[in-house]
Amino acid sequence: MGESQSPIFIVGTPRSGTTLLATILASHSQISCGPETHFFPYLEANYPHLAAVLRDAAWPMKATEFVGAIAVEDHAIAELFGVTPQAIYRYLAARKPSLQALLESLTEPHKAALGKRRWAEKTPNHILHLATLRRLYPTAKVVRIVRDPRDVALSMAAKLPWTSDVPLHSAYLIERWYRQSKGFFERDRQSYTLQYETLVAQPTETLQQLCRFLQAPFEPAMLDTKAAAQHTAPAHETWKNQVAQGLDSFRCLAWQRRLPQIASLEPTPDASLQAISTVCQEMIADFGYRPLKSALTPILAHHTSERFVRAHGQDIDQLLAHNHLLVPCEPLQLLGGERVVYCDVPISGHNYGKSLRKVWRYCLTLVALRLRGVTIKFCDYGPSSQAEKNRFGQLAAHLLKSLGSPTALLAMIGQSRSRQ
Repeated sequence: MGESQSPIFIVGTPRSGTTLLATILASHSQISCGPETHFFPYLEANYPHLAAVLRDAAWPMKATEFVGAIAVEDHAIAELFGVTPQAIYRYLAARKPSLQALLESLTEPHKAALGKRRWAEKTPNHILHLATLRRLYPTAKVVRIVRDPRDVALSMAAKLPWTSDVPLHSAYLIERWYRQSKGFFERDRQSYTLQYETLVAQPTETLQQLCRFLQAPFEPAMLDTKAAAQHTAPAHETWKNQVAQGLDSFRCLAWQRRLPQIASLEPTPDASLQAISTVCQEMIADFGYRPLKSALTPILAHHTSERFVRAHGQDIDQLLAHNHLLVPCEPLQLLGGERVVYCDVPISGHNYGKSLRKVWRYCLTLVALRLRGVTIKFCDYGPSSQAEKNRFGQLAAHLLKSLGSPTALLAMIGQSRSRQ
């Protein structure tokens, strides 16, 4: 089998090893990888403007401005790639208008400057945009790296400046990203999943297997990440500094060091670890991570969005203090007599078709639950004001309020009729 020139996309949750994996691949003599582009969420956020950007008469001037405006925390992505506006313009001028050309105006000049033949791109949250990614790049290799969610949640809380310092809050993000992307990796033959712990414990064997999937020769130099780290870990992202140090087994299963060791007794995890393990139980089971018993009373919940968790983290913390926990569930698996709390409603974006499908599924699920005899509750302070101002959010909120009844989360302490 010959070498492939197909692009490589690396995805996963934050703090799961995506930067490490990107740096390992960037250490290959024929593969380049730069900093995170955040390209697909940028496309979605600017959906109304894409037609103008891709119009022949405006190409490539508007496209050059469009790419140059991609930024994260006031850092222009093009500058992080070392690609000038002139280089972007020249690249686009030589190509027909396309969404692929917009992304490649960053990755291709960067690849050429390094004298390599194939580019990889790593942005963790592209895991939420896999359908768009696959539509634009039908032959691309998509590589997901997973790590024990308890390590991920603890690391996010300790390291990332833009997320909560409460690990449980990050657990809801981890669970949502995993649930939303699980089906893609079960179906897609051009995707590959590896575990962080296996990569660290058996690096050579793991990378040999990965390279076979990528149709690229394995190179021992891939394990030396020091030089390539300057391309994948920008200096302002200080939480990525350790990537230049390479593989470190001390970071594997670090959560277990939080377990109290009492003589020869079975260690009892604290409430936070119990909660994270329960929220992420599907992922823990799917990848064979060590399960933890939980003494927490579950409150089955749906749509525990990042927006909801950020706005109502104190209520979530108070529930945990009373040994209760919001546990995300798949509503259509519930039986008559059970109860589910809806925490939020979907908010439509600029992509009309995608938004309509999302809200349609949401509404059909509500009707199915009502017909099945499942008790539907919704938080008395929700749906959010942001949802109420949104036309699809208004529709979903109206149906939720018609079929369900309001509740205060803290009022549910001691009332759980959820599945144990």
